Amino acid sequence: MVSLRYFAPAEDVRDLVSVYYLFEVEHPKFSDNERAAIAQLRFLLDGTADLGFADGKIYPAKDAMLVGPSTGAMHFDVKGPFRMFGVGLLPAGWAALTKKSAADFADKAVPAHKIFTNEIDKSLELLRNCDGADAMTAWADRIFRDLRHRVKPEVEQFTKMVDEWLSSEASPPVSALMERSDQSSRQVLRTVNKLYGMAPKYLARKYRALRAARAYAEQNEEELLALEDAFYDQSHMIREIKFFAGTTPTKLRVAEGETARLIDKRGLLKGHIPPLTSET
Repeated sequence: MVSLRYFAPAEDVRDLVSVYYLFEVEHPKFSDNERAAIAQLRFLLDGTADLGFADGKIYPAKDAMLVGPSTGAMHFDVKGPFRMFGVGLLPAGWAALTKKSAADFADKAVPAHKIFTNEIDKSLELLRNCDGADAMTAWADRIFRDLRHRVKPEVEQFTKMVDEWLSSEASPPVSALMERSDQSSRQVLRTVNKLYGMAPKYLARKYRALRAARAYAEQNEEELLALEDAFYDQSHMIREIKFFAGTTPTKLRVAEGETARLIDKRGLLKGHIPPLTSET
């Protein structure tokens, strides 16, 4: 049995957290691909895993892990029985929680105690003793609610601006982002790297491919037609989807991987999680 359940954060922390999830595997071994994603805070309640990134590096995962934003599809190998509670960290949430540059953690998974000291181990034990997912999400809501005072107004405004730019069209030009900001181009580039972990042009490329992958999985022909012009040609679209989603458009249509199929269910939370999360 493989289970992946999603839960919406409380309304007052939805600018910090994209979604909560509980991933469970009963099998002694399980391997699959995972789409490129934002940063994650993951608590391995049972079992261990190896997480591989697009650059070929593989990181062992156990206990509490901080996973940086990924620049391409990931691959994981789980040793079960396995149970993991995860938190999707939006850029403002990353800034409030870590106070570090996301670019320094792109395509990396590090033990959380190296960033948050051994206090994170107390949180891990608390989650291991929680009576179900509702108690876990309630705990996470409290943690991020307490972090709200760390979010600087300028960071909140900046991430809102970037998210609106990413959502404005299938392949938004970087020039359009610069026009939205009163900062210099150099400042915008530096801040996007710090909060999102990659340059604006690459970020737009990533979300373009993830939107196309979602459209293929949902067999949304109208959206696919609209997205086609955002790529050079069909072969370019196929390559980009495979790189960022870890599978081909054909497989997304007819034989989507088990994890990808489960990830698609977060779309059911549309309206309760950020559009960039529910649409990709």
